[in-house]
Amino acid sequence: MDEFEKHMTEAEKQILRLDVLRKKKETESKVSAEKAYFPGKTRAERMTEKLMAMRNQAEQPVGIVAGPKVEGKYKSVKLTFLQIRALEQLLSKDPRLKRSQLVRIALNRLLGIENSIEENELEAVIREVLKQFDKHS
Repeated sequence: MDEFEKHMTEAEKQILRLDVLRKKKETESKVSAEKAYFPGKTRAERMTEKLMAMRNQAEQPVGIVAGPKVEGKYKSVKLTFLQIRALEQLLSKDPRLKRSQLVRIALNRLLGIENSIEENELEAVIREVLKQFDKHS
């Protein structure tokens, strides 16, 4: 190596020194830029990320494809004035009735689905109330 350096001219030695300095400057600026734009995370942030990853992993069982999630709640159902009026009259006649139960019973009837025991009892109450409406009309 010493022979190689002896045969190099001063200009070539200067070029090598500048190249080493340039590479050193690049790495220093890269490190400082990463620190400025991607600051180190605090212990709390690292723990939060770890816990979120664990929760997400626990929610998604391996091998099961996630399908549409049904929560059983339809809060933005649009009803006509006549439907709202009928619901309000039904609800005012019997305190045991609730909007959700009425909708479930009506959908079961429309779709031909069997009612539960409680829903059968409420459907009987609804029929009685509707008969009273027919007599008054």
